[in-house]
Amino acid sequence: MFNDPNRREIIRALALGLTAAGVMDADAAQHVHAATGAEKAKGPYKVKAFQPHEYQTIARLAEIIVPKDDISGSAVDAGAPEFIDTLSSQNERLAGIFHGGLAWLDAEMRQRYGKRFVEASPQQQTRMLDVLVAAEKEEAARRSEELVYRRSNDYRQFSNYTVKRPSPLGPGITFFDWVRKMSVDAFYTSPTGIKDLDYRGNRGMSKYVVPQEAIDWAMKRSPFA
Repeated sequence: MFNDPNRREIIRALALGLTAAGVMDADAAQHVHAATGAEKAKGPYKVKAFQPHEYQTIARLAEIIVPKDDISGSAVDAGAPEFIDTLSSQNERLAGIFHGGLAWLDAEMRQRYGKRFVEASPQQQTRMLDVLVAAEKEEAARRSEELVYRRSNDYRQFSNYTVKRPSPLGPGITFFDWVRKMSVDAFYTSPTGIKDLDYRGNRGMSKYVVPQEAIDWAMKRSPFA
């Protein structure tokens, strides 16, 4: 249960570690899924960090990022919205990233299409996210180019100039990077995502057989063959 002190501390540590190092601990992440699963077993999940519209937008983004296919369910089916909400409820900085990012996304959608993200058509939604992905790639290229410039002798004379101006979509790029990573992390640390990977660890085996391909490869490499 989420109210369990030990589990709550683990979840809080994971949430704080996310904004400090940007790294997701897979073992700790499963405590988040266990907590939200236990809560949903008792009734509807109660959103903790977001307003209903914000939560709805997070769910739609997660569904687009990891959609349902013939093998498994979507990130929503895997509990990504609850996962993001639970972690955000334990870290004000993380919650702030999502509050600000969601507000930016809706403002940008209104400017482009005259409606908020969840109210737009699926085509308009994916078009907006495609724009952010393209801008993210351009921004990465700009930073790489600027890094090369900073290492040059010319930089000393023109240190106040940059090679290219940062993208005006910067806030959206940062937000989408967060929601994309957390949706994917939530999916692949959930039972649904683990099944999707065909993960076969943590189960007993009466006999272990080394694949013949591995034996053949090893024998070719061995000096004793």
